[in-house]
Amino acid sequence: MNDQLLNQCDLLVKNRAAIQKSFLLEKELMAVAAALIFTNEGIEADTEKMKSFRKLLNKKTRLLSNLRDIVELVILSKMALSESPEKYLEDFLSVYNSIIKGKFLENDYMALASVLILDHGLQNDCDEIILRADEITKRMNSDHPILTAADDTSFIMFLAITRKNVDSILADLTEGYAYIKSCKTGINDDPIYELCEVLAVSYGDMTEKCDKAMKIYKALVRQGSDYGSGYVVSSLGSLIDIEIEPDKLAGEIVEAERYLKDQKGFGDLTMDRKTRVMYAALLAASVYGNNDKAAGNSVISNTLAIVWAKKIAKMISMLIQVTPTVASAVIKTDEKDGEQKK
Repeated sequence: MNDQLLNQCDLLVKNRAAIQKSFLLEKELMAVAAALIFTNEGIEADTEKMKSFRKLLNKKTRLLSNLRDIVELVILSKMALSESPEKYLEDFLSVYNSIIKGKFLENDYMALASVLILDHGLQNDCDEIILRADEITKRMNSDHPILTAADDTSFIMFLAITRKNVDSILADLTEGYAYIKSCKTGINDDPIYELCEVLAVSYGDMTEKCDKAMKIYKALVRQGSDYGSGYVVSSLGSLIDIEIEPDKLAGEIVEAERYLKDQKGFGDLTMDRKTRVMYAALLAASVYGNNDKAAGNSVISNTLAIVWAKKIAKMISMLIQVTPTVASAVIKTDEKDGEQKK
């Protein structure tokens, strides 16, 4: 295993242990998700800051707020990494209140969508982004009603942040879904669609992106990886810009998964194999995604993490990193004709 990937594995293990110890009542997978946020930045989790910021979050939110539940550790982690934690929380609450305005029910995905907007520094554009997200949601419900649900909110917000034309987004989703279905991989419909949502964030030929994701998937299967056909499949979208042969990349992911299995908090009694493989893939994306194409990207650091809640025991499902070369479409593109800025 690559030394840098090994170091990332060790840092994730260390950060998970520190967060779990400081927040004993939180679900373990939530601690792993928060740990990955720090690990992506290459630093150790500052749990003392997180605990102090929890008091501030509780002061600013009502007792039964979603923000004190599943996504709390995500918010506290982001505050701990911010140069101005109080301002981060103020901006977060402002964006969150804009997203939930007029909605009959709040859900955790709305909070995660708010984090996405702040990650891109687009809080001043949140009203425009929300309108685009609403349009995309309506179109998706019309085109793929069975495949669109509340847990798509974070994916949809990610798509709305891009400057891609809405018609292009929907065309990519339809094309990608049909292509992967034709590959007869045995992957279920919902994870195929979620993967396509991640792939549709970036520009480029959708079939080519799907084809690369499927090559990585098949390489993982050949090497005995229990990648599964469920929610973990969408994290393949974090790997498509890595310029390494699929078999070699799969080998690194499998080695990382096996290493994690022997670490406290990642063994079979606390985490199943396919979830470990997912985290190994996300770590690999952060390591191998740091290529020359991504150098100098001042908007997105090494990776962009999106957290979905309620996929595992109705709590936390996954954190997808999108490599900077994929996420560069977020800032560098225009809506006009769905083309990139020149």
